[in-house]
Amino acid sequence: MSRTAKVFDALDHPPQTDTAAEGIRVTVRVPVERATAHMAGHYPGFPIFPGVLLIDSVRQAAGEAHGTELRLRSIDRARFARPLLPGDALELSLLLTSAPDGRVSVRARGARSDGALAAQLTLTLERVVAGEPVVGDA
Repeated sequence: MSRTAKVFDALDHPPQTDTAAEGIRVTVRVPVERATAHMAGHYPGFPIFPGVLLIDSVRQAAGEAHGTELRLRSIDRARFARPLLPGDALELSLLLTSAPDGRVSVRARGARSDGALAAQLTLTLERVVAGEPVVGDA
């Protein structure tokens, strides 16, 4: 059973993974339409894919590729270059590097359907440990 809330399911299929010397390379396509309900109130009259969902898409893809549930520990760098609009698809390219303490460093690049850069992110994720309290647990 998942211990983290899943407001948005970014993945409609497993990401492609490839092991490289520097870590695990991951690619996945996220149709922006999957977030239609979340986009409606995000800038009324100009719906865009929320940045928090882009970050969570990266987290979900990394967890799926890593084979374990991961949660966000920190956003080390975030640059949102262009908006993702209805009809777009987010093409994510990730590089995952694991540390012995269970943390996973992620460098991510997101592009729009037209190939234009949408975002560049550097995140630190960590494994969710069974029995460990999650924020919001009593």
